[in-house]
Amino acid sequence: MLSILIPVYNYSINSLLTSLNKAVESLDCTYEILCLEDGSKSYLDDNKVACISTKNTAHIISDENIGSVASRKLLAQKAKYDWLLFLDADVKLIDNSLIHNYLNCFKSTYDAIYGGCSYDSVRPNDENILRWKYGSVYEQVNAKSRNKNPFKHLVSANFFIKKSIFLEVSSEIKSKSYGNDLFFASIMKSNNVKVLHIDNFVIHQGLDSNEKFLQKVKQAVYNLYKHYQSNTIEPYENSLLKTFKKAEKLYLNRLIALLFHLTESPIKKHLLGSNPSIKLLQFYKLGYLCSLSIKKK
Repeated sequence: MLSILIPVYNYSINSLLTSLNKAVESLDCTYEILCLEDGSKSYLDDNKVACISTKNTAHIISDENIGSVASRKLLAQKAKYDWLLFLDADVKLIDNSLIHNYLNCFKSTYDAIYGGCSYDSVRPNDENILRWKYGSVYEQVNAKSRNKNPFKHLVSANFFIKKSIFLEVSSEIKSKSYGNDLFFASIMKSNNVKVLHIDNFVIHQGLDSNEKFLQKVKQAVYNLYKHYQSNTIEPYENSLLKTFKKAEKLYLNRLIALLFHLTESPIKKHLLGSNPSIKLLQFYKLGYLCSLSIKKK
């Protein structure tokens, strides 16, 4: 009935598997749990023991780091059942109701159900503050707000989807780099996939360092521009692209690119500091996008 799929990269899954075991033990549900180590070097032995100790759980090892997109594809291909629950390895279940809440949607007409992602209220260390602030502002959104624009908030850390739909949509994604959620959402929308958001949160715990997250943000903007260039994503489907198009229409993109060039170093220093501004991060993304468009001309 249900395949719970967990891509893993250098992260302990013992706590998550313990929580999942409690979440399914009282349910009348046929299930499996598949954990895929995506080229991991850390926690391999501990994770293997955790999988052996958890009912209906398999531990799969990929020696090569194939990336999150390919990891999810591989897990989906190996899954026995028609419904898939994807959870990132670095999430924490809030209580034991996560799976029960998703199972309540089995008889709905929707193809994919997104539960949402939240963040601890306690401020993390300075070196992880940028990811925490960004997630708290842009990813921690209630279902009512998400359903107003369902394809804008497809966070891949926690979602429930028909196997056939996932394999069809993910087959169009070739890149293994960070930042493909927007492209995934665009394909879902163009294929008229029925998406529902519910308040069924998990807590994202594995926060990247400020520097690593900023690198991922830059990669995501680069991927976004590539998709925009190749017409695989429409500008109106993304807030950053919409702002970029407005700037281009007003002939401001060259000015913004110049300002980005002049201020990138001090902005980066601020974003890697102890109290980064998320608004400044948004300008950083716009400035980098404008600079990419100028370089291509």
